[in-house]
Amino acid sequence: METSEAKLEAMDLNQQGRHLLEAGNLEGAREKFDRAIDMEPMLMDSYKNYGDLYMAMQEYKEAKNLYKKALLIEKKGELYFLIGNACFMADDVHEGLENYNQAISAGYDGEDMLFFMGMAYEHLNDDSMALRYFQKACNKNPSRPDFVIKKITTYVRMNMLEDAETNADELIKSSPELFDGYHIKIQLLLNKGDYEAAADFAKEASDRFPEDSDLMYDYAKCVALTKKYEEASRLIEQAKQMKYFENSRRNFIMLEAQVAAEQGDVEKAMQCCRESIELDTEEYFDAEARFMLMNLCLTKPDFEGAMGYAEELIRKKQEDSYYFAALYYRPYCLKQLGRTEEAQKLYKEANSFYRLITLKKPEATDAYLYRAMCLKDLEEYDKSLELLEFIDGVAGDIAEVHTLRAEIYRALGKQMQAEEEMQKAYEKKPELRELYEKGGEK
Repeated sequence: METSEAKLEAMDLNQQGRHLLEAGNLEGAREKFDRAIDMEPMLMDSYKNYGDLYMAMQEYKEAKNLYKKALLIEKKGELYFLIGNACFMADDVHEGLENYNQAISAGYDGEDMLFFMGMAYEHLNDDSMALRYFQKACNKNPSRPDFVIKKITTYVRMNMLEDAETNADELIKSSPELFDGYHIKIQLLLNKGDYEAAADFAKEASDRFPEDSDLMYDYAKCVALTKKYEEASRLIEQAKQMKYFENSRRNFIMLEAQVAAEQGDVEKAMQCCRESIELDTEEYFDAEARFMLMNLCLTKPDFEGAMGYAEELIRKKQEDSYYFAALYYRPYCLKQLGRTEEAQKLYKEANSFYRLITLKKPEATDAYLYRAMCLKDLEEYDKSLELLEFIDGVAGDIAEVHTLRAEIYRALGKQMQAEEEMQKAYEKKPELRELYEKGGEK
């Protein structure tokens, strides 16, 4: 068989392999690509397609190697893009970006690559660069709603809420059949604290998509935030009859728990949280439900129970806001149980951990607050007050700074200063007045 004929045969095998790959027949595709390489080893498409096969198999290192073999035969910008994807999926984001930039240098600027570059920068927590490339992807293809959604979520992270809302409105107008635009608009209204408007819009959206359980959840959540708890409970019960309720079951259970807690039904709230935990899988650990159970135990008070849930959160070591809280409340519960020596040791360990977190992430205000709380409970009042002064200087809108100061002043017998701090806290967060006047202070 002559060389030109062999190349044509290899091209034909590649085409057949592509069809098999797209049909999900990976072994059939592999056999075609192997034969194509045997027949014509210098055909770039064979290695590129084989790389796509490995990507489908989630074997990203092998995919990268095959794409690089293809690149040795033909220097195409698209191949740099594919290598970048393989690196990105293998969690080597920096190498991925290097290859994306090489693709641009080679003249390739496909819309998907620009989008993936935005994703890569998002992964690196560089929102300014992420926004830049999401915007470029949108300019390249304005009809892609997934591009617009990513751009909007980046606006939200950057607190550019007017731009986010404008783009959400445009998304709803251009893609009225998509749920995402409505969901984003609802979240933006909630972020603004406009709960009534959010509830009205969520009702319209839910009426438009009556089978969408996620939008029904948004609606029920908005109603709950307007403190119409009976109506929210009715909507939750209505949602349980929906065809796709199971898709949003966990969200509804936790909303039901929150509504029950607001109505003072602690036992029902705890029952809902336990039901949510029963839905845990190997991949998903419900930290929110355990955190809520910990707090509900504290209100009873059941310090042994609260400590148990705190320990579950600590053992998981997810290093999220729930984990941060658990590190403080474990020694707090021990202190309430009279196990002072154990509590002091764990307070000191927690304080050291929070310090490490704030050294890595100076913007982690919650970690600073927990440090101040640990120092307060250790009766290191001067250090706690100094830290609270710092927090107030960088984030002056935190009501809890004043409640903590009030507790310290009260412990020092400075009742007038304590009352002044509580009034400042109420001004910043009026809902605290009811909580503290009902005996919510520790």
